[in-house]
Amino acid sequence: MIPKPMDVLRKSPLFAALPDDDLRRVADLAVSRRFAKKDTVFREGDRAEGFFVVASGKVKVFKLSGEGKEQVLHVLDTGQTFAEAVIFEGGAYPAHAEALAETELLFLPKRPFVDLLERHPKVAIRMLASLSRWLKRMTDLAESLSLKDVETRLVFYLSEELKSRGIPPKDGAELELAIGKNVLASRLGTVPETFSRTLKKLQDDGLIHVRGKRIRIVSAGRLFSVLPH
Repeated sequence: MIPKPMDVLRKSPLFAALPDDDLRRVADLAVSRRFAKKDTVFREGDRAEGFFVVASGKVKVFKLSGEGKEQVLHVLDTGQTFAEAVIFEGGAYPAHAEALAETELLFLPKRPFVDLLERHPKVAIRMLASLSRWLKRMTDLAESLSLKDVETRLVFYLSEELKSRGIPPKDGAELELAIGKNVLASRLGTVPETFSRTLKKLQDDGLIHVRGKRIRIVSAGRLFSVLPH
C-alpha cells in the first residue's frame, strides 16, 4: 500500500517539525510520480524543475566519471528528500538519480514551493530548524568516519540499517541487504572486490555470517566496537 503524502512528509527530516496545517499545504503541492526499477528520475544537466521525497522504494543518486565509472553519492529510502538545492540555486541537476526498485516519489515543483515559503515564512523557519538538526547529525557522522577504512564504513552501514529497521544490534540479529553489493560498494567509496574481501574478513573473524544478501550478526560486541561513540 502506497503511503499518503502527509504520512510521507511526516517521516522526512526536512518537514518533520511542521504542524499539520503547514504539512497539508506542502502535501497539496506534491505530485506523485512512479518509476520502475532502473528507471531514470533525472540526469545530470537536466533542467531542475523541483525536488523529490521518496514515498516508497529506493533511489540512488550518483555521478559518472569521464570513463563512465559510477560513484554513488546517496541511497535514499522512504521519507528522504533529494535535489533540495534547486529550490534556491535553480539551473540543472548536479548528478544522476535512478530508481533501485519499484518506486513512488513525491515531486515538489520549485516555483509553487517557493511561493508557499514566501506566503508562510514560518514554514521556512521550521524547515530550516529541522534540517539544521539533521545536517548537524550527518556532519558529525561524516567527520567521525571520513578517515576510517572500508571495514569501519561497512560496520557503520550495518549498524544504521539495523537501527532503521528497529532490529536490536545483538548476537543473532539478521538483515537482508536492501541494495545490490555493487551499489553498496560504491556507496561506501570502494570497489566490489574490496567490498567482497571485507565481508569475507568479517566472516572469517567470526563477527558475521554471510549467505547471499542476508547477513547474520555473530558477535555484536566485537563487530560494533570499532564505531565511534
